[in-house]
Amino acid sequence: MSDEEKVLTDEIAEQFIAYEDSVDIGEFTNIEDDAVESLSKYEGDLNLSGLTELSDAAAESLSEYAGFLYLYGLTELSDGTAESLSKHKGWLDLDGLTSLSDA
Repeated sequence: MSDEEKVLTDEIAEQFIAYEDSVDIGEFTNIEDDAVESLSKYEGDLNLSGLTELSDAAAESLSEYAGFLYLYGLTELSDGTAESLSKHKGWLDLDGLTSLSDA
């Protein structure tokens, strides 16, 4: 298994949206904010379980996504990310979290 970072770009996100079986988006460890913006408009399930971190801006975009969102690769959240994800209206899987802020 490689420890190499795999970045989900906007181009890859658009390819996934056009044909979801074309890309396994769950294998990416990082995501560009533009890609998150594109994926937030997707109407199917989003398995982003490979992500090991999520920016506050990315979390804000994902808060507008209304489907099933799998983020169990995240082990911790910043306060800003947690606040943004709390606005998510769909199902949210954060089973990988090992700690939360006291804030």
